Amino acid sequence: MLCKCCSFLANGIEFRYNAIALCSRVSHKGGGDIVVKYYDDKNAKDFKFDINEYILKRNEIIDANSGSTVYKQCEGCMELLHPEIKDINELKLSHIVLHHWTKCNSNCIYCYTNQNKQYYNKRKSYKVYPILKMLKKNGHIGYGGIVNYAGGEISCLKEFGKISKFFDKLEYSAIFNSSGIKYEKTVEKHLKNNSGMLFISIDAGKKETHKRIKQTDSYDKVWKNLKKYRQHCDNDEQLYVKYIVLPDINDTEEEINLFLEKVKESKIENVIFDIDIYYLNDNREKIPKNLIEKYEYALKRAKELELKFFLYNNASVMLTQGQWQNEKWKKYIFDDIKKTKVFKKQTRK
Repeated sequence: MLCKCCSFLANGIEFRYNAIALCSRVSHKGGGDIVVKYYDDKNAKDFKFDINEYILKRNEIIDANSGSTVYKQCEGCMELLHPEIKDINELKLSHIVLHHWTKCNSNCIYCYTNQNKQYYNKRKSYKVYPILKMLKKNGHIGYGGIVNYAGGEISCLKEFGKISKFFDKLEYSAIFNSSGIKYEKTVEKHLKNNSGMLFISIDAGKKETHKRIKQTDSYDKVWKNLKKYRQHCDNDEQLYVKYIVLPDINDTEEEINLFLEKVKESKIENVIFDIDIYYLNDNREKIPKNLIEKYEYALKRAKELELKFFLYNNASVMLTQGQWQNEKWKKYIFDDIKKTKVFKKQTRK
């Protein structure tokens, strides 16, 4: 019997700021967002997580995805694959996403924390390190997986040192999402060792646009740190500069061109384009054609500058599903699992 499955259903878990979840996708038709346990920061000290709750939810989805059916929240997700049911029967976590903290040194206007930054910078997060130790002790975490530091600036995560050492011992590849405002030696180490990737969202070609989006005067500092990180990359698959398109703010050809030229000047090979998730959710069936044309322009200009162009989660949904779906975009969708496997092979050599 076959089961429609993804990397999270097979061996993943997501630690969010307000929950522990089984699905990190939220932009496809079914909506994903499969939560196992919610967290209220008022009971930070008393927060407990029972892995059996997770296994029960996982088994429910596996059963629903077997045969010709699809679990409602999985509908339309491009991550679904078809391994044999026996391959996902035992829970052995090896794809772990962390964004359980909310403090950040930036204040991006597209971030959920933007409406009340003072609260989110002071908010109490639950501790993930004890949960990770418990999962390893019980045999639910194996060797050689992927840890994705996904949200909130990693330099603001108090547990970062302990957590990164925990995964280093397990020979995990690391995916770092950073504002780039603070230079992190731990990230540098992973780049040197060819055991990690770094994503930094610039989202602008002009200094004033970057300041408007990030609400910090950090444009020059971020580019300086990017160039420094670039010097320590073992291969060109490790460093990515992101551009999240925000309609009526940075969605002009001039802005995109200046961004791409700056990337080229900095000797960085990879660019990733995305779309503001809130805009996509609000306009899913009425995306204007001129917005799609900006992605066409970005792709064309990136090729002219000999840059590698990728689409991230939300943009990939917008361009391969719905009113503007086009098969040509599928080959540009970024696959972090595939990329980190390349790192492992090169490291073993």
